[in-house]
Amino acid sequence: MQAELPGPPAGLTPAATQEPTATAFESALTLVRLLLRHGVSDERIARATGVHPRELRNPDARLPLSRIERLWEFTSRELDNPSLGLELHRYYPDNKMHFVAHLGMRCPTLRSAIEHWHEYALLVSEAEDVDYVVEADGARFVYTCRDPRYESRFLAEHFLTLATWFGKSFTGTPLLVRSVRFMHADPGYRGAYEQAFPGAAISFRACDNSIAFDPDYLQLPFRTADSYLRHFLAEKAEQLKEALAQKTPLKNKVVVAISTLLSRQQDVSLEKVSAMLERTPRQLRSLLDAEGHNFRELLDEVRRHAAVRHLRQGMPISRVAALLGFSQPSAFQHAFRRWYGKSPGMFQDRVSER
Repeated sequence: MQAELPGPPAGLTPAATQEPTATAFESALTLVRLLLRHGVSDERIARATGVHPRELRNPDARLPLSRIERLWEFTSRELDNPSLGLELHRYYPDNKMHFVAHLGMRCPTLRSAIEHWHEYALLVSEAEDVDYVVEADGARFVYTCRDPRYESRFLAEHFLTLATWFGKSFTGTPLLVRSVRFMHADPGYRGAYEQAFPGAAISFRACDNSIAFDPDYLQLPFRTADSYLRHFLAEKAEQLKEALAQKTPLKNKVVVAISTLLSRQQDVSLEKVSAMLERTPRQLRSLLDAEGHNFRELLDEVRRHAAVRHLRQGMPISRVAALLGFSQPSAFQHAFRRWYGKSPGMFQDRVSER
């Protein structure tokens, strides 16, 4: 029997699915506020997305990523605004930012703020990460979804526009973005991208989601810097990070480690993942066995879900194969047929016909 291609995971509780979570503050709250202003009732939001607006009143509220994904998609349809990911930050109330953003704005420079964001990204979302790299001709801010089951165009757009907005707000200096790269295919609203990133070269079906800028920007001082508040916010962030890490199932940590290695174009092995999780290979294998999981099966699962996400975004088959660590496109073709009973080309043709 031919396997079904996966849709979004069911909207169950994180404990039931071991699904990674993300904070409801501030993006989910803003999406719900927009829906309510548009006349959509609490009940309809809950039925369509699994997100109950009353749940978001708790500052510590976290939601399964599948619900957040459905909330983005539902809001975009209801508002008839496919480019909502590029614009959501404009609807944030003044001074209403996530705890990690408040920590970042107290840093002395843009570089240290990005480093803090990277260090505490887990508090925002268990599956998402940000970082920067300095290249020969500039610097690049990179957004990465560390769990390919939840790769989303909306989130890539939101994180990159949010980064430019934060940079301008906290330094008081408009940051000139040289180029922007997105892994998804062109969704058909280039004007919105040009408005979000004026003057930047914009490309799709790229190797990452990132923005390039002058490396001197990394040294820009923050007008919001405050070493006193930063000390106490960082202390609290460490406590929250440790508490959240203790609640995260081992499977999720292994999936993130595998995805991280794949995103770095490195070989994936039990030994490397064990080192990343500060375990011996024997310990990790034993702990996974106790949870009913197998390392090779988890690697297969990551690749299987990532393949569908990348192909749906219109990424070329050869690039998908390389991103997933297959030595040859033919090896990826064989694996995809084993997973879904059809070739990746047939899958892309079916998606494009919709």
